[in-house]
Amino acid sequence: MKTGEEMNYQKKLESLIIARDGLILTKDVESENIPRTYLYRAVKAGRLKALSRGVYLSEDAWEDVYYWKQAINQKMIYSHETALYFLDLTDRDPLVITVTVPFGYNASRLRKDNFQVFSVKKEWYNLGIILVKTNFGRDIRCYNQERTICDLLSPRYQSDLSQVTEAVKRYFRKKDRNVPLLLEYARTFGVEKRIKAYMEVLM
Repeated sequence: MKTGEEMNYQKKLESLIIARDGLILTKDVESENIPRTYLYRAVKAGRLKALSRGVYLSEDAWEDVYYWKQAINQKMIYSHETALYFLDLTDRDPLVITVTVPFGYNASRLRKDNFQVFSVKKEWYNLGIILVKTNFGRDIRCYNQERTICDLLSPRYQSDLSQVTEAVKRYFRKKDRNVPLLLEYARTFGVEKRIKAYMEVLM
């Protein structure tokens, strides 16, 4: 029979799993003064899976790949075609997960996992980051629609012209579009002429 103390630790761990959306770090458990034994028991019982050293994921969060991939690679921001998907600017599921990281970030693990990775200077990295929901209802970070369109029109990116054209058309039909911000980003990223060419046709 479990003692009251054991039940208390189990309840604390379960509350922590819920509070952290299914992603648990060893340091989280230690900060709550929960003995590591209860973490290992949860793994043995199938409640948690060991994702990497010191990182554990609940069974229900395991399927939410976009969430936990970003949780263990916190510098990556979903961008380009992957951002289009979460921004409802395309009907296509991403064939490859595309992310952006700041220059200097070691993205070898991401590339090994077949991510398409773009590196940008640090003053561009933070521009346009927003929170969106995965299909499982968890928050992830991606770039907003204005930044994403500019990224797709960049000469350094080989984009699918038909997909980009459809995304831009959808953007200009949306009530929450922010054209002044789009033009501001376009000047920053050197795609102002391309954006204005689309605007002449669509507006």
